[in-house]
Formats: sequence, structure tokens, C-alpha cells
Amino acid sequence: MALVDDRGADVLPVNWKWLVGIGVVLAILGLVALWNAVDATLVTTVIVGWVLVAAGAMQLVGAFTGGTSTGWRILQGLLGVLYIIVGFNIVFDPLASALALTVAVALMLVIDGVMRIISSVMDRGEGWGWSVGLGAINILLGLWVWTNFPLSGIAIGFFVGLQLLFIGMLWIVTGFAGRSAERATV
Repeated sequence: MALVDDRGADVLPVNWKWLVGIGVVLAILGLVALWNAVDATLVTTVIVGWVLVAAGAMQLVGAFTGGTSTGWRILQGLLGVLYIIVGFNIVFDPLASALALTVAVALMLVIDGVMRIISSVMDRGEGWGWSVGLGAINILLGLWVWTNFPLSGIAIGFFVGLQLLFIGMLWIVTGFAGRSAERATV
């Protein structure tokens, strides 16, 4: 199988077996995360912490290597230090951080749902009803996470597991579709 652009030219040759293999690994990881959502939540929280530490380090590098004004460099440096402090705080206390991230996820789901509904109703483009429905689901999901707090603290691990499972299944389907396309061209 080869990924092709809109003119039919090969963009990236891909072996369908690799796609299926990656899909199987992702699906298995998703099932493991769903099986143990607490550990998946803590691992995800620690990963978020390390990503913030790395982002803070890059922010500091950018502050000292950028060709901007001194005030902008100081602001960028302070932001980098803040990222690093928050990142290490998350890494060293993942349980409390997971609960804080869960509250943040609940708020983001509600805000996203409201904004999605408002923009869909105002725009009324094709398929706007689906977007309103998705907005309503986001609001309900956000309220569910918020009202079941702190029991919903494992929601992050559950969401990550579900996402890994669905992405894994998508890769598997894509791989088998590539195999079918490969056989059709031979």
C-alpha cells in the first residue's frame, strides 16, 4: 500500500503489516489502560508532567536564543521556569495532579460543548445538528466527570485507554484496507 496525494502520486510507501501491527499494539495498550484505569491515569499524569518540564526547558532555550526584546525574553524565561515548576510538581505528586487535571478536563469538556453548540447554531452549516449533538455530549460528559469527583479521577486513564483502543482499531482497519488495495493493484 502507498499513501497517495490528490493526483494519485505516491507520498509515502507503507507496508500494511506495519499498520496492522501498530494497531494491534495500540489496541492492546488501550485494553490494558481500560483494565487498570487508575494506573493509566497516574502514568498519563506523569507523562504530562514530563512534557511540561521539556516544554519549559525549550521555552528557556528559546528565551535566550531568540532575537526579540529583553522584556519578551524575560517573559519567555519566566514562562519556561513556570512550566518546569508545574511539571515537576505534577511528576512528584501524580495523585493530586491527576485530580486537578480531572477538574480541568471536566471544565474543558463543558466549555468546549457550549462553544461547539453556539458556533454550530450560529453557523448552521452542513451537519450542524451533529455538531450540536457532540457539544451536548461533551457538556454531559464534563458534568458527569465534575459531579462524580473524586471518583471520576480515573476518567483520564479511561479516556486514554478508550482513545488507544479506538486508534488501534483504526490502524488495523487501515492496514487491512491497504492490503486490499495492494491486492487490487497487483
